[in-house]
Amino acid sequence: MNIFHTTTYNLFNAKVKNNLVFSVDSDLHFSYMIKDKKLLLIAEKLAKISPNYILMPGDLIDSLEMIRDSKEQKRLLNWLKDIATIAPTLISLGSHDFYAKDNNSWKYEFNQDFYDEMNNIPNVNVLNNTSYNDGNVLITGITQSFNYYHNDTKNEDKNILITDLKQNLPEDANNDKLNILLIHSPVYMLDADILKIVENYDLIVCGHMHNGCVPPILAELWSSTRGLIAPNKKLFPLNERNTLLKRDDKVLVNGPLTMFQECTGILQLANIFYPIYNSVINFSNNQEYNQEKLLVKRRYR
Repeated sequence: MNIFHTTTYNLFNAKVKNNLVFSVDSDLHFSYMIKDKKLLLIAEKLAKISPNYILMPGDLIDSLEMIRDSKEQKRLLNWLKDIATIAPTLISLGSHDFYAKDNNSWKYEFNQDFYDEMNNIPNVNVLNNTSYNDGNVLITGITQSFNYYHNDTKNEDKNILITDLKQNLPEDANNDKLNILLIHSPVYMLDADILKIVENYDLIVCGHMHNGCVPPILAELWSSTRGLIAPNKKLFPLNERNTLLKRDDKVLVNGPLTMFQECTGILQLANIFYPIYNSVINFSNNQEYNQEKLLVKRRYR
C-alpha cells in the first residue's frame, strides 16, 4: 500500500523561539524487500513536509546481514544522502540495528564501519548514546543494550534500561533549548521511575511497537492505546499507539514505515494492507497550543 498515514501534533513549548517542525519516521527495516519505489515515496513525502528535523528512532535496517551486500548498503546510504538534503536527520539505534541472523537465530553484531559511514554523510547523525546540539534543540539518542532485549527474564528489562539511561544520558538537558530523546522501545518509558530519570526532556520519541499490528480500518475505530500484539508476542498490550493525546503526555510511540519486515517471513505479504506511517510534530510558543494536545486527525494520502 503506497499510502501514507500521517498524524500531526501541535505542541506548546515556551523555549521555542520560532516554530519547529519535526517529521518522525521509524522502523524502516531496510532489506532487499524495501524497493527503490518505496524509498523514493518516503523521500518525496519528507520533501513535502519540509521539516526542520527528521527523527528516526531505531530499526533503520532489518538486520546487519541485509547490508553486507555492497550494492544494498550503497542503496541505503544514497537514500540517506537524499533525505538529509531536506533536513538534519537524527537516527537512534533499535533492536534490529545491531543484530544479525545466524542459522535462524539472532546474535549480537555491531558494524561500526557502517555507522561511521552514515555519520560521514552531511546532515546525518547516528546518535548511539550521543547527542546532536544546535541553536534550537538538544536531541539525544539512547541505545537500549543487547541485554535489555535478551536476558534471563526473556523480556525487556526495566533495571537494565535504568542502567543504560543513567550511564548514557547527558548530565543535564539544556534548559534553554527544546530537549528531545530518541529511544527505540517505549515499553517502560511511561513507568514513573523512568519518567523521573528523563524528566528534563520535553518529548520522548519511540518506535518498535509497529502500531500493535492493528489493521488500518480497525485502528480508526478503536482509539485505545492498546494494540493486537507486541514485539514480545504479548496480546493486547498497552501503549502501542495513540500515546501523545493529553496535555501532559510527552511519549510518542510512532507507527512503522514497514509493518512486517523481512524477518517475519510470509507475513511480508500483508504489507499491501498497511500504510506507511509517519508523524509530524509542530512545536510553537503559541499559547493556544498550551490548552491541549492539538491533534490533526490521521489522514491517508
